[in-house]
Order: sequence, then structure tokens, then C-alpha cells
Amino acid sequence: MRASATINLCSRILKLANSRLTGCAVTVVQSWFLNRTVLVFGAAALLLLGACTSSKPTVETNHQAVSESTPTATIASEGTETPSTPQGTIQATPTKPIETQEPTAEPEPYDGELVSMRLPSLGVEAPIERIGLVPGRNQLDVPQPLNVGWYEIYDKPGFGTSSLFSAHKDYYPNIRGPFYSLKDLENGDQIVVVMDDGREYVYEVFFQRRYTRENIPVGYLIRPHEHEDPEMRRPSNEEWIVLYTCGGDFVARTEGGAGYYLHRDVVIARLIETILPPRVSATENRN
Repeated sequence: MRASATINLCSRILKLANSRLTGCAVTVVQSWFLNRTVLVFGAAALLLLGACTSSKPTVETNHQAVSESTPTATIASEGTETPSTPQGTIQATPTKPIETQEPTAEPEPYDGELVSMRLPSLGVEAPIERIGLVPGRNQLDVPQPLNVGWYEIYDKPGFGTSSLFSAHKDYYPNIRGPFYSLKDLENGDQIVVVMDDGREYVYEVFFQRRYTRENIPVGYLIRPHEHEDPEMRRPSNEEWIVLYTCGGDFVARTEGGAGYYLHRDVVIARLIETILPPRVSATENRN
């Protein structure tokens, strides 16, 4: 009798141990800025936290965030009756499904007129004029002293490729041009191109460089998708604008008089947002 009782007791202990070992769960939650791994074993929990941040913002990516309040599985504690759930099983707390937003359609390219350019971090806003090549010469023309020039012989903003702009740094005798402080733009600063229907193309700076006049890669600035340098090669799914102006060392033709700069400052920015005015947005939504 004692041996039989001992065997029965051991059998119950083993069954109880097996039922407790079912209380193991691993929950993994991933989000855009946060990766967590939560390991639940019986009553013990381990939290590993790693944050991904970048000092250089990127294109918004279509990552779906997971709510911080999403519960992990819970284990019925020892000695607690759970009539609707067998002893030792994992009871998941019901959660509401995460609502997802419908993707926003990209606005159609707009073949209107360019009106102005804003450099908010520099406090600059200037009208845009169309320019091209100097008549009779294979040389890029320059805009009026207080204007930003868009090279209409190349692509237009909003069409998913690359657009080229220039403006004066300064102008004799003592006129500051729109790009006087272009070299001071930093990664993350914005450049806004305003169209005649009120829409705004918002670009974010990610590249600045100073070249000598002889070494500026004009061809690659016009066609950055062909550039040999990966840092300056435009991906097919991005739209860029390229801004350039004079800079660096100055050589006066006469003492205290007009002259020329020996360098060129280049800034490149990628499109991050198209802001449509209400009337345009309503029209495109109907279409």
C-alpha cells in the first residue's frame, strides 16, 4: 500500500510539474523606433530594449507602429481557480485589432509655373524665374540678382526626377542674393518650392559640398541618377532638387570693385512632402 501510494504521489507531482512547464511564452514586439523582446517563464520576466535613432532623418517609410499597450500572455497563478480555462494553460487577454490607415495616393505631376522658393532656416523667400543656356554658348545662364533661377531645359519639380536651381551669392556693389548663406544649410533643413496653384513641394537637405570652379560636376548635378559616387546617385524612387551658387575665395578685378568667386557651393535635397491647397486637394480627390 505504501509503495502504491508513493507511486501515485510521484505521478501527481510529475503531472503538476508538466502543467506548470506549459506556462512559457515568448512575445516579440517590433516598432519603427523600438525593438523589445519579452521572455516570460513562470513568474519571471526579462526585458531587452534597443533604440534605433538616426541623426539623419529618412524618407518616411510605411512602417506600422504597434501599440505600447499590447498585453503579453498571462499565466494563471498557482492556487487560483480558473473555471473556463484548464489549470496551467496560458490565458491571453483579448485585444482590439490595430487600425491601419489607407495609403495616401501621390498627387499627379503638375505642369504649372514655379512661383517662389523658401529657405525657412535662413529666413529667405525669393521669386523663381525660368533660365537656360547663355545664347550662343554652351554655358548655364544666371538669374536676376534677387531671383532664384530654375533651368527649364531640365526637369521640373513634382515630376519625380531632379531639378536644377541657381542664384547669386551677392551682386556688385552691395546686394545680397537669395543664396548668400546657402553654405549654411544643414542636413534636415527644408527647401520649399511654391507653384502657381498654391501647392508646395517640400524638400529636405541631405548633402552640401564646395567645389572649385574647374571641378564642379555639372553633368552629374543635372543627371544625378548617373553619378558614380553612391552618395550623390539619385535612387529611382526619390525626387531631388540641386541648388548651387558662388562661394569660397573672391578675386576682385579692381581694388574694392567687382570680381568673381573661385568656388561653387552645392546643396542637394530630396522631396519629403507635397502640400496641396484645399481646393486643389478636393479636386484631385474627386478625380
